[in-house]
Amino acid sequence: MLVKDILWMARQDYLDDCADVESADEWFNFPHPTPLWPDESLLRHLTTAVNEWCKETGCLRDHVTEAICKVNLLAGQHTYALDSRITEIHKGYLDSGSIVLPKNDEWLDNNVGQWRTTTGNNNWILPDYDMGYLRIIYYPASSLGYWSGAVDFTALSKTVAKTGALFSTYLAVGDEIVISGTTLNGTTAVPKTFTLATVAADSLTVSETVSDEAAVAAIIRKVTDTMWMTVSRLPLNPLTMAAITTQSPEIRSEDHPYLVHGICREAYSKQDSQTLDVEKANKHRNLFEYYKKQGRAQRDWLRMSEQTMIPHPGTL
Repeated sequence: MLVKDILWMARQDYLDDCADVESADEWFNFPHPTPLWPDESLLRHLTTAVNEWCKETGCLRDHVTEAICKVNLLAGQHTYALDSRITEIHKGYLDSGSIVLPKNDEWLDNNVGQWRTTTGNNNWILPDYDMGYLRIIYYPASSLGYWSGAVDFTALSKTVAKTGALFSTYLAVGDEIVISGTTLNGTTAVPKTFTLATVAADSLTVSETVSDEAAVAAIIRKVTDTMWMTVSRLPLNPLTMAAITTQSPEIRSEDHPYLVHGICREAYSKQDSQTLDVEKANKHRNLFEYYKKQGRAQRDWLRMSEQTMIPHPGTL
């Protein structure tokens, strides 16, 4: 369903806030009486309902969206930014072949010695959803490829040069490096990834464009492995008034009508003599909770069907 149709359903079926207007198209394309709940308010309530649905049902399961699911593991780095749209990490998969499992710090304290300082092969990840960080355990050692200090960048030849770096000892053609801390070629806040075209002891060339910088303080880290995570997340794109007649919530279309109860829960909680109705707000709250519970059960059933639909050992 389109956003306009979901909002219209809420107005027509429950809010009784559409006067004599007969359709969603008429409501959004022609003048109409001033409603008790403006379209902007109902859209805000819909966004709340969609995010709540996604977070509590885990329905948006993703392992392919690079900006959210991919983490380049860098030499000497144990902590990485976690996309704020991730609500749960289920597993990680390294390009080198290993499966990485999420754990909490209590489990790590009880089962993994010196996990905060030990380097080595990555076996676990520690997510901090509230702070937006992800810690790698164990993390790649600096000795796998870490350089800091003055570096020369030459745009015309795409060369990165550093005296005494011994790049060719740790890097090979086709490897990736991440550069940060410079003015142009990868800031601390937004590091840039480059692919190596040639490698020598004190210099290397990359396939991507570089900018001229001389003797600039920089940090260069080798990408030692790549982790792809399977996550549950919030929608990728926010709902907007500009796209109200073309946009749909990202969740499955058969669940769209249930979002109406989330809208009405918020709408009837508006502190105004004409809109506040605690009884109706609670009614829609209970309905929305019921449908979210059903959504969770359906997701679990679909994902666990192979385990739940076979006879258990000892029952035959």
